[in-house]
Parts: sequence; C-alpha cells; structure tokens
Amino acid sequence: MTRCPVLVRRIFFRSLVAIMATMPVMAAQAEKPSAPPPVAPDYQGDDAWLAFPGRNGLERSTPPGHKAVDEKSASADVFFIHPTTYRGNDVENAPYTQSEKVEELNGAVLLGQVSAFNGCCRLYAPRYRQTSVAALNRPAASDLAYSDVSAAFRYYLKHHNKGRPFIIASHSQGTQHAATLLQREVLGRPVQSRLIAAYLIGGYVPDSFAEIGLPICETSRQTGCVISYNAGKQGSRLARLVIENKRYWWQGKMIDHDQAPAVCVDPLGSGPGGSSPATANLGSLPFPKMPYPEKAAPLPALVPNLTGATCRAGMLEVKLRSPQPTGFSDKLTFLAGSYHRNDYGLFYANLRGDAIGRVDAWRATQGRR
Repeated sequence: MTRCPVLVRRIFFRSLVAIMATMPVMAAQAEKPSAPPPVAPDYQGDDAWLAFPGRNGLERSTPPGHKAVDEKSASADVFFIHPTTYRGNDVENAPYTQSEKVEELNGAVLLGQVSAFNGCCRLYAPRYRQTSVAALNRPAASDLAYSDVSAAFRYYLKHHNKGRPFIIASHSQGTQHAATLLQREVLGRPVQSRLIAAYLIGGYVPDSFAEIGLPICETSRQTGCVISYNAGKQGSRLARLVIENKRYWWQGKMIDHDQAPAVCVDPLGSGPGGSSPATANLGSLPFPKMPYPEKAAPLPALVPNLTGATCRAGMLEVKLRSPQPTGFSDKLTFLAGSYHRNDYGLFYANLRGDAIGRVDAWRATQGRR
C-alpha cells in the first residue's frame, strides 16, 4: 500500500485541528482579522470566572458514590485553566463573555474536567481571551491569552488564596498557558512552597521541568510535582501530533526545535513511563452531553475497568474494552486515534482520588491547613 500524498496528509491534519483546536503547529491559516482584540476580563467581576466558590455551578457535580467537599472546610484550592472552547475562525482571540456561540463546550469542561477536583478543593477557573483555531500558531494571540491567565492567577493569589495550598490544573490550550505560568509566576518564588501539584493534561509538557525545580510525580503521595499525559490508541502516529514538534515558552524564550521528551505519568498509579492494567481503573466518566444543566447536577455512573494505560515514548496508550460504552470516542478518535476530549474522563475516579491523596499528603508533611 502506498503512503498518503503530502497534500492529502496536510488536509487531513488540518481537519483534525478544526475538530478539536489542540494542535498549534497544524492550525489552519486564516487571513488576519482586522478587528481589535476583545475587551479584557476584569477578575473583580463574577463574569470573569467560569468556576468560582459559592455558586454551586456545574463544577460541583458528582457521580454516584462521590461527594463534593464542603467549600467552607476545604483545605486547598484548584486554579484550573480551561481548554479551547471557541469553534470559530473569525477572530484571533475569542471574547471571554458568555454566549452559546463562544462557549458551547464550557459546560462539558466544568462537568467532565473541573469537577474531578471538587472532592478536595475550592475551584477557581478564570475565563480568558482564548486563542482561536485560526491563531493557535500566532505568538501575539497566544501572548494575549496568557496575559489574561497570568492576571487572573495574580488576582487569585492576592484576593482569594489567603496563604492556602493550591493545585494548578489544565487541559489542552490551558496546559500551554499553565506550563508558562508555572515558570513565570510560581517556580523559584515563595508561592511554590504551597503548590501541591500541577496536573498539566492534554498538551505537551517537557520533562526538563525537573531541571528547573518541578519534578515529575513518581508516587501518589508526592507533592510539589507535575503530572501530565496525552491519551491515544495503541500505536497511533496521528495521536502523537499533540506532543511532537511543538512551539513553547521555555525559560524566557520560545522554543521550536530540539524539544525535550514529553512527560507521561500513568494516571492509574504506576508513575512516570509506567503501565497499569484496566483493573486499576476505578471509573471512567463519559463525555458530558448537551444540553447542560444550569447548576450542579448528578453525573452519570462511572464505568469501572474501561481501559488500562501504558506510557510509551511520551504518549499514554489506551485500549478500551469491547463492547465499548458510549461517550468515550468521537471524530478525533476515529480519524486520529486520539482520546483528547476524554483525557480526564477516561481516568476520572483515579484523578479524583489522586488529588484528594496529594492534598492530604501536603497537609501531613506541612503540618498546617
């Protein structure tokens, strides 16, 4: 069988980007919009936060057998940076303000990703002027999006954190910004002593973080460390696009060559580069269905033992059992063998327990709330 022609491959790659908007180096090129960037969020206002304590929003939803922590007694916080939710190519940076056109995936993010941390923590997720599909590989657009994320983090630290330990978590485009945020605002600063862990999921994270003071998490009780992985079918080359040939900010400059290997930590417990059987998977959450409720609501029952996980050359390879339940595969899975949308959902119960355990471990070692 002959290989696909270069043109066919290029069109195919761009189609994948249009589906999930997660692969900057392959992002479709559009004419530069002439409109000015949208107004910046004011983090004093409620509308600048996708998730915020006291709202009883979708992020407080739980599956059967799990319970959200009382926000008043929660001993830690989560600062969550959301993935790309804007579908259009008409702007470089999308408005942060709420509308169905702009934020049709926000409900799924709150239900399927942010909620994984409501067993341990108060939840903060800033809205920001996210980079659109058309501008994912444009430095100015990415810089604008990051400027909002960093402003939100500084506002959170000054007005809401009050010296509490915290987790930084993210997905996809959010992981790109989280990796930069850690370097610019956390590592080497006093606030680093309160970092419980960084869950940088669904994006490229260089393993050289260990060289600048953020080791990769090797055990479930380790704190002050980073967890990252990208889920794809066994042997899928296309799924690897999310971690290969990336352009990223590293120690004061943009890197676009000689990248370090991607971090892959098995979310089922075997550690960096590890492998676990499906029996270690405590429960997977199907991708949330629209329409979404307005407030916290019961999530579907988790599916136990759906898949194991094996880190191989920087990717987390998975194989879902057959017959496969609905809600775990999509167009990206069919076209590229990627489970990007379900990076959190496939390992939902384990991630939930992992976060609870690391918060407990931080409290035990630090001896304070």
